[in-house]
Amino acid sequence: MDIVVFLSNEIPAALGALREVALADGALARFDPKQRAVLEELAALHGVRADVDALPRLAPEAVARAIPDPHRRKRLVQLALVIAMADGEVTVAEVDAIEALAGALGVREQGVDVLRLVARGHRGLAKAAVRRRLFGAFAGEVLRKDGLAGVRELVGPFFRAGVEDRSRAFRYKQLGLLPEGTFGRVFWEHCTARGFLFPGESRDAIPERMVFHDLGHVLAEYDTDPAGEIQAGSFQAGFIRRDGFAFLLFVILHFHLGIQITPVAAPQVGLFDAHRVLRAVARGAACKVDLSDRWDFWDVVRLPLDEVRERFGIPPLAEGEPRQQAA
Repeated sequence: MDIVVFLSNEIPAALGALREVALADGALARFDPKQRAVLEELAALHGVRADVDALPRLAPEAVARAIPDPHRRKRLVQLALVIAMADGEVTVAEVDAIEALAGALGVREQGVDVLRLVARGHRGLAKAAVRRRLFGAFAGEVLRKDGLAGVRELVGPFFRAGVEDRSRAFRYKQLGLLPEGTFGRVFWEHCTARGFLFPGESRDAIPERMVFHDLGHVLAEYDTDPAGEIQAGSFQAGFIRRDGFAFLLFVILHFHLGIQITPVAAPQVGLFDAHRVLRAVARGAACKVDLSDRWDFWDVVRLPLDEVRERFGIPPLAEGEPRQQAA
């Protein structure tokens, strides 16, 4: 999911449209700092400085004239959903503004329906809708490629019905014998220090098809505390080529609005930081491979971790950003 997409002449209209969404539920005095930070961070990612208060007031039809490309229109609607969630309170007025923008741009984005459910207090229905979308984005691909056996392998551990495979688990444990600083050794340290079970180690161990999530933690240097998880999920949204936005929607709902999407982590409130989240998405988008798409990390486990990051084009963390705690 790329977010640095707008042309220089489109940025005022794009940011102006997002500002209209943020202000849909009140006067200028209610422009929340977290929503303001979204606009400022998007401008910075595009290499420009923006006077947020001087952005043009544009009707959705004017935005459509300014941004003709379908892909950039889609991203704008998705970013409108992000800014609506940024302040931690989704309102019906904000969703109405996004729906009007999407209609003018000719974009159909399921997230609009999800946020309308949230705004109306139907959090359980919103959770179910996001889970269906995630299943369609990831498990659906597994079903197409590997059939029902692949889906069972993917979801089994969540019901303590995974597959024990000693040889598979032993292969992962052997990563601890690699030289210090290699990608495989650091991944082994990451899992072992946190008590994470390796694929095949037990019936409720992480399925091998999902190991890319913790590999992403290692590559991106995001920790496994809740603040690190929202960044790791955002990084994941960036490198996933097929509906990465579904994963960004998931982590903001789960770690910022307190709507429990995944059963393996407690929901959190108030963890959205525009700089860290949007930078994480951009870092993931810069990654040259989709780590979730049958990527074989065994080819690079013996390489130094820094060399793997460089090979895949992952930008370094910004100065001052928290790094993963050493094992």
